[in-house]
Amino acid sequence: MTPPPVFRFAPSPNGHLHLGHAYSALLNFDLARQSGGRLLLRIEDIDPIRCRPEFEAAIYEDLAWLGIVWERPVRRQSAHLADYRAALGQLSAQDLVFPSFESRAEIGRLVTQREANGIWPRDPDGAPLYPGAAKLLSSSERARLLESGAPYALRLDMAAAIARAGDLTWIERAHDSTSGMARSNSSCTATKASTA
Repeated sequence: MTPPPVFRFAPSPNGHLHLGHAYSALLNFDLARQSGGRLLLRIEDIDPIRCRPEFEAAIYEDLAWLGIVWERPVRRQSAHLADYRAALGQLSAQDLVFPSFESRAEIGRLVTQREANGIWPRDPDGAPLYPGAAKLLSSSERARLLESGAPYALRLDMAAAIARAGDLTWIERAHDSTSGMARSNSSCTATKASTA
């Protein structure tokens, strides 16, 4: 038997919800209800500087006002940091992550440079794909930068991850506003050859 679909709403408690949040929460709630699925609420509270308890309380209050019901307990990202470290350790052991030393501003400049030669690829949310070359650094240069204490972010090596995972197939679903039902939007297959 196929398990029920799982939907989630994952706000950050770093400000009040806006109309886009409300739409996303209502859409996922409706889809979960219509499909006999589950709705999970995940609080993205891993930024201790910007996340505040009063914003988290306001999220619960606003969702309740909208009539949205979610499974409990709420998943708080900050309560699962050890799980994420363990997963990161597994990815690292498989050579599927690498340190990227570019700042956000530097990445923005790299995207701008690349877009001078044509459209730079973007993810489904419109964010540009990583344009840097940190993956190509020699092991000695990478070690030197790490030892120097240079700030970095760990990035997933997508080509290596897809090669490891093999072919992936999924069905994207879209919400039909005229019927209020989910409908199949497209069927996609990712293969090793589709990554450049």
